[in-house]
Amino acid sequence: MNRPSGKSIIILLVGIILAFSSYFVANVDIGGYSAVSVVFIISMALPSFISVIRDLRGRGVILILVLGTYAILIETLAIVTGFPYSEFHYTGLIGLKILGHTPFTVPFAWLPLFLGSAYLAKESVGGKLKFLGLSTLLVVLTDVVIDPAAVALNFWIWSNPGIFYGVPLQNFAGWVLSGFIASLILLVVLGDSMKEMKSGTISSLYLIMCFWTAACLFLGLEIPFITGLILLALILIKTGANLW
Repeated sequence: MNRPSGKSIIILLVGIILAFSSYFVANVDIGGYSAVSVVFIISMALPSFISVIRDLRGRGVILILVLGTYAILIETLAIVTGFPYSEFHYTGLIGLKILGHTPFTVPFAWLPLFLGSAYLAKESVGGKLKFLGLSTLLVVLTDVVIDPAAVALNFWIWSNPGIFYGVPLQNFAGWVLSGFIASLILLVVLGDSMKEMKSGTISSLYLIMCFWTAACLFLGLEIPFITGLILLALILIKTGANLW
């Protein structure tokens, strides 16, 4: 396996910086810094978006647009009806809400999680059924890391908090459903060109996991912290630390 490129080393170092910076987010009231949160979310999504468009060209653009629209629709459905995640609402910390419900940043926050999970699954198993199963599992695990910390930081509020650090178990069942559908969409849009996805696809997931895994540590969220470490290890092992 090749040694990490210069760009990969930069991404690795930025991830370490993000991990340390999460200490301040976990220990400072961020209520007045919604604009910073918006810039942060969009910035961390850009590496994976750029990689997907670079590698897949037109199909990459279509994939991002279709999955971004899907993310807005299923999130709005959940906010309005409680299905599939359980009833919740967003605070004003992560951007303006579309029609008063879903922050416009949702595609930027969710898509890198899914794209990175899909890349990991593609690199780990063969066959469409195995890909569907593993990509779904991996994206659910990313939410195991992020959701408890985001709730602790008041990014969103569950109407009926659950037993997993305040997150209802129905939420994770909902992520199984939404992740599986997203995996099907990816297969339909990309077809055989999925194999052209390069390691840059997972760069944003690495950065996001660095930040939120460390945040879980500083917030005292043991299981999400351990889950994040496992995901980071998988990312680095599967890519050989070549993140671009």
